[in-house]
Amino acid sequence: MKCGNSKKIIFVIMAALLPVFPVLLAGCWNNRDLTEINIVAGIGLERTEEGKILLTIQVVEPGAIQSSSDKGKSGGQQQKPVFVESSEGETVFEAVRGLLSVIDKKLFFSTAQVLILGERLSQEGIEEAMDFFHRDHEFDYEMNILVAKGATPKEILEIESDIDSIPAVYINSTVENTVSRGTVKKTMLINLIKDMGGNEKQLAVGQISKAGEKSVRTEGTAVFRDGKLAGWLDPYETRGYLFAVDEIESAIINVHTDNGKIAMEIIRSKGKINVAFENGEPSALNIKVKVEANVGEYQGKGKLEASEDLDVLRGLLEDEIKKEIRMAVEKVQEEYHSDIFGFGTYVRKYHPKYWKKSGNNWLAIFSELPVDIQVDAKIMRTGIVKSPVN
Repeated sequence: MKCGNSKKIIFVIMAALLPVFPVLLAGCWNNRDLTEINIVAGIGLERTEEGKILLTIQVVEPGAIQSSSDKGKSGGQQQKPVFVESSEGETVFEAVRGLLSVIDKKLFFSTAQVLILGERLSQEGIEEAMDFFHRDHEFDYEMNILVAKGATPKEILEIESDIDSIPAVYINSTVENTVSRGTVKKTMLINLIKDMGGNEKQLAVGQISKAGEKSVRTEGTAVFRDGKLAGWLDPYETRGYLFAVDEIESAIINVHTDNGKIAMEIIRSKGKINVAFENGEPSALNIKVKVEANVGEYQGKGKLEASEDLDVLRGLLEDEIKKEIRMAVEKVQEEYHSDIFGFGTYVRKYHPKYWKKSGNNWLAIFSELPVDIQVDAKIMRTGIVKSPVN
């Protein structure tokens, strides 16, 4: 289905789909007309009570999207822009082929925006199910992966969002938006494949849940141990985790002072982890974070201009980030015994002899090590107005 490497696929936007969805550019020797294929926008995987794979796909109806863009010009009932179908099988591959018995055209998976993993499947283990996506060349390795909490993938893919005519596109956009807040773990298919199969770093995948009949919420992180879902991190624990592993692009952190409340905008962040060794044995987990922030909002009394005021504000920001990092570390050490931070990767790289001897017992060792967290914050700008508006 693809022409060349998956990362080099070229998309164009048909005039009828201009506001919503890109499709494959004609030009490959084996290109197909849009009327001959089913464009898959979203995929869901769950395990049934009988132990089978339940595959759900969300397919775009190009003609319906075109007519919805012209609604109001003609009467009659509008066709839905997408349809959802499911199929069961002993394997993912069998479930994919099983869809052909209820769908009239060949499925085109390269356009899939998201892959949603079910809670039951995740609890029983995802590595076997993910093998198909690893081997098949049709899937985009930059597709976002999410784990559903409190709802099945099918229920999420069946929502009819008022925000976007294609729910999978809407879901994918919420991931990108939440990344800018630092409260969801963005996990692409290529990241998941790289982290699977080793015990030096455990899997961490973004979380999705229903926020209503027509909306979703992509916040939090699913924590895995040995390929199985161990538990969840809330948005604040997720942000602490992302600070430590250097995956914060932007965030808003509220700090409370004696004079009021201040919203700090994180504009740059750098996180680094390592493991301290003494006498050939690990002695502590070290996390160092450097951030630069601007004052985004000030609700309180007085002005923000004296150097001592900024020193206090900087200290409060450092304390808040430390607190969130510590919350995340304690949760995965004490409850989940899962090294999602990748301390094991550091040990394997810089202390290979120790890893060869004790790597198989790393999660137990990791769970008992003390943690040293250091945060260095800089306040770059306080804004033109030094005092609050009131």
